[in-house]
Amino acid sequence: MAPMPGGDDAADLPDWLVPPPMIGGQVTGPVVIGRSGGLLVAVRQVLAFPAGIEVEAHARGSAGGGTASAAADAVGHPRLRFWVQFADGHQAVQDDEVGLHSGGGPMLTVTGSQTSSGGPGDRQDIRLTLWIWPLPPPGPVMVTCSRPGRGVDDARLVLDGDQIQAAASRAQPFWPESSP
Repeated sequence: MAPMPGGDDAADLPDWLVPPPMIGGQVTGPVVIGRSGGLLVAVRQVLAFPAGIEVEAHARGSAGGGTASAAADAVGHPRLRFWVQFADGHQAVQDDEVGLHSGGGPMLTVTGSQTSSGGPGDRQDIRLTLWIWPLPPPGPVMVTCSRPGRGVDDARLVLDGDQIQAAASRAQPFWPESSP
């Protein structure tokens, strides 16, 4: 059986796949990064770890299709799409492994997603947890999202690479190492 993120084997997973099992340093959040008509996209929090950045993003709006499947593309990913660009020009699109194949990153992967719809006003809620690997160099880091056809195109959150590095240095293990 393959190890699961967050499980007992999480410490054995590669840095590019998931955050390490620790408490990340707070970078920013919550902040609204996109709004149009009936759609709101917000970043609830951005945490930094020694190996990368975790972004928790939420979107709320009208489902438009009335079903949970209306929120997903053909492979089941929410249509809310993200990409990242570092100050040195390196960039990554959500779930594209080019950065892994090159060996230097960056990579941006969805490590968790939840979608629900229904209720008053046929509301739809989307929650994505994104992992950006590796830590960016100094300078601006642009996290951009879009929801095609819903009026949110190129909504941006600009982060500071130096602040991310400082927050990563504040990350701590969940539990102190046991003494022999």
